[in-house]
Amino acid sequence: MRLPEEVVLREGVRLFLENELRNVKAEMAKICSKHGVNSSEELWRKIEAGELTESECLDDLMRLEHLEARLEDILELLRGYK
Repeated sequence: MRLPEEVVLREGVRLFLENELRNVKAEMAKICSKHGVNSSEELWRKIEAGELTESECLDDLMRLEHLEARLEDILELLRGYK
């Protein structure tokens, strides 16, 4: 099979990004499930409502915010590969 190097590299990058997207979504789902939320914004609302303390979930909140930003970065990159 003779494929141009450009095609192989492009498809390789796309597959890598799709894999990263799955990993990020899985980690986000784990954190969200743990706290019964769908986003960092909802987690903040639970803290503000007094349902959770910041000390209980600060690490998860920071990680979730990071993952949400990473998700957006990956999606932006994928738009260029589809």
